[in-house]
Amino acid sequence: MGVASFSRIMHPATLRKLFRNGLRNMTKSSRCYLGLQIPQISVGCAGKTSLIHGGPTLKLTGLKGSAANFLVPDTRGSPALTLRERRKTSEETEKKTAEKTTEEKLKEEDENSPYNRLSSVDLDKDLVDWRKPLAWQVGHLREKYDAWVHQPVDRPIRLFGNSFLEASTKTSWYWVPVVWLPIVFYLIWYCYTTLAKGTTKLLVTSDVSIPIHKYTFPLLFLMGWFLWSFIEYCIHRFVFHMKPPAHNYYLITLHFLLHGQHHKSPFDGSRLVFPPVLASLVVGSFYVILNSVLPEILGVSVFVGGLCGYVVYDMIHYYLHYGSPKRGSYMYSLKAYHVKHHFEHQRAGFGITSTFWDHPFNTVIPDEKF
Repeated sequence: MGVASFSRIMHPATLRKLFRNGLRNMTKSSRCYLGLQIPQISVGCAGKTSLIHGGPTLKLTGLKGSAANFLVPDTRGSPALTLRERRKTSEETEKKTAEKTTEEKLKEEDENSPYNRLSSVDLDKDLVDWRKPLAWQVGHLREKYDAWVHQPVDRPIRLFGNSFLEASTKTSWYWVPVVWLPIVFYLIWYCYTTLAKGTTKLLVTSDVSIPIHKYTFPLLFLMGWFLWSFIEYCIHRFVFHMKPPAHNYYLITLHFLLHGQHHKSPFDGSRLVFPPVLASLVVGSFYVILNSVLPEILGVSVFVGGLCGYVVYDMIHYYLHYGSPKRGSYMYSLKAYHVKHHFEHQRAGFGITSTFWDHPFNTVIPDEKF
């Protein structure tokens, strides 16, 4: 029933007074609502009450007599207010969902953490005596060595009883850039300035030579870096992951000192990078070979690229064990790949700074969920 129906129920003067007083206490949206349709109005006059079609009602204030019984729509359920309430409820729900999702992700990451895959050492039942240096014990494990060394534990390793020897096997990560980066920067400057003189030539025959321009240095540098990535793969796969014969005490001991101890205790932070003395043997060999194959300045240019690649390799390896890369990033995928190498696929996944060489050599770790 419309507003026009009021005239048949109440006196016009009372009706005008009712609307004039009532509208003062109503919101703008309520007035618009009345202008269209009043859902429910209860009118009381001379002890009689008439119900006009509609929904929730709100009693007007400031009226006297029978007009005080006139009820108008409750605007608390208006579309504008309902929309705000729904938006607020939606935002609260989204916030709770986001918090729950974050908690679930943190819980999942905690469950998948490599630290949770480490075993504790049973001093009474383990195959070696952890109270003594391990270097001279592991060779006696024979055929049990390979399975034992690939069961990672949450305990640091003491290799030697002699304090000096023990200290020589440990290196803090920052010593790698401290020792090698000054050499890298110097050789970069030396190679570029030498090539800039324009006197370097590559002899093809006794009568033919090719001049080497200074702008070829970046290419030579990148060639050295690429060459190091191949050396990195070969050392990791064929030296560090050689399978020593079960009957050979010395090869088992050598393997454990080179890399086996790293797989047995993968989070021993003092043994995640090469000690400079040991690294210098590999670096020196790399330098001698290049300079015997290439003219001096070209060999040094390639060498410094390889040396820089080695520094990056050691830093990335340390970060893969102790860093917390962002989910979905390149470093996160490398970390997941390296974790699977340690805990699931010890005979695959030999790339550290990249997985490039794993593809042609067919040692790629299956793309499983981390």
